Formats: sequence, structure tokens, C-alpha cells
Amino acid sequence: MITLLSAILFIFLLPSYAHAGEEGFFTMNLLWSIINFVILVAGFVYLYKKFHGEKLFKTRKENIEKLIKEAMDLKQKAMDRHGDAEKQLSQFDKINKEITDDMNARAEKEKQAIVDEGRLMIERLKQEGDRISDTEIQKAKEMITDHIKSQLYELSKKYIEDSIDENAQHNVTDKFIGKVQ
Repeated sequence: MITLLSAILFIFLLPSYAHAGEEGFFTMNLLWSIINFVILVAGFVYLYKKFHGEKLFKTRKENIEKLIKEAMDLKQKAMDRHGDAEKQLSQFDKINKEITDDMNARAEKEKQAIVDEGRLMIERLKQEGDRISDTEIQKAKEMITDHIKSQLYELSKKYIEDSIDENAQHNVTDKFIGKVQ
């Protein structure tokens, strides 16, 4: 390998020295650039072989493939979990809708029961009010009747006292007592 490099180097150097004049400056720079590149490539090849580059890259390749496989497995697991989560979410939405519908139905029934109970209470209050007003009207009639009776009694008494003399009063009283006995 070293002899091959030496031969290539000699082939590039020989014409450069022949033309090494004023125009040879560019050629010499090009030559040295090529030499540096060849040395760099030779160094890489030497290090690659010395440190078992094939084995190193093979191990690295295997590690990368292993990591890619693990990443794909994790991705598949994540996609499975995502699918499970979507199923659970759709079931949750369905259950939530059922619960909401059930609660709305119960609330509507409760509302109707309260309205019905309110109507019954209003009817009972109305009946109780009618009964109380009838009772109060009856009491008022009785009070008016008693008042009218007492006024009539007083007026009658006064009329009788004014129109009947004392003897006639005794006769009426005696007849009344006689009827009562």
C-alpha cells in the first residue's frame, strides 16, 4: 500500500518539478493539495483498519437498527393505546349522553310533579279560601241578623211603650205568662 502511494506521489511530483518556474506556482499548490488529500484518505483508511472500522460500523448499524425497531414497537404501542383511548372516549361520550338524557327526563318529570303539586295546592287553597269566606259571610249575616234583631227589639219596645199604655202592657204580659204556664 505504501509503495502504491509512493508511486502515485512520484508521478504527480515529477512533472511539477519540471515546470517549476513562474507558472509552476499554481501547479505546486494543486500538487500539495492533492498530496494532502491522499495523506488524509490514507490516514482514514489506516485508522479504519487499525480500530476495526467494519466491526465498529457494524455494531453501530446493529444498535441503530435495534433502536429503530424499539421505536417502531413503541410507536405501535402508542397507536394501540391511542385507539383504546379513542374507544374509551367514545364510550364515555355515549355514557355521558345517556346520563344527560336520563337526568333531563328525570328533571322534566320532577318539574311536572312540582307543577301538578302546585296546581293541587292552589286548588286546595282556593277551596279553603272559599270555605273561610263562606264562614265569614255566614258570621257576618248572623251578626247583622243579631244586630237587626236587637235594633228591631229596641224599636218594638219603644213603639210598644209609646203606643200602649200601662194597663194594656200588664194585660199583654199577663196573657203571655198565662200561655207560657
